[in-house]
Amino acid sequence: MDPITRARINDSIRDVLAGLLATEMQDPRLVGVTVTAVEVTPDLLTATVYFSVLGDEDKRERAAQGLRHVAGYFRREVSRRLRLRTAPELGFEFDASLEHGQRIETLLREWHEERERGTAGDSADAGDAGDGDR
Repeated sequence: MDPITRARINDSIRDVLAGLLATEMQDPRLVGVTVTAVEVTPDLLTATVYFSVLGDEDKRERAAQGLRHVAGYFRREVSRRLRLRTAPELGFEFDASLEHGQRIETLLREWHEERERGTAGDSADAGDAGDGDR
């Protein structure tokens, strides 16, 4: 299959699933779950759905259970809304890239704060040293 067509199908499936999660899912396990990407195989028989949810390992596992629970409904709705001849079998994988990015952002923020404190402390020390020479 053409890579551009596959990319369009990936995006379409992601949009449908994100819409379903936002508007139709009432399962408390799915609160805060975000679909980050979808990768469909070239034969369109299976699709890996990458999701993210903020929280600890228990929250991630509960979200994965909730997604597996509604996989059949998601598959049926993807087929119906996108008018696909056969809907791909959906598999779900946790996407840690958002947490990884958030961790990097936190580390950079802390580094900048320490650097600013260090610079402010150096200028204050320099001012004190100048007063002592008079």
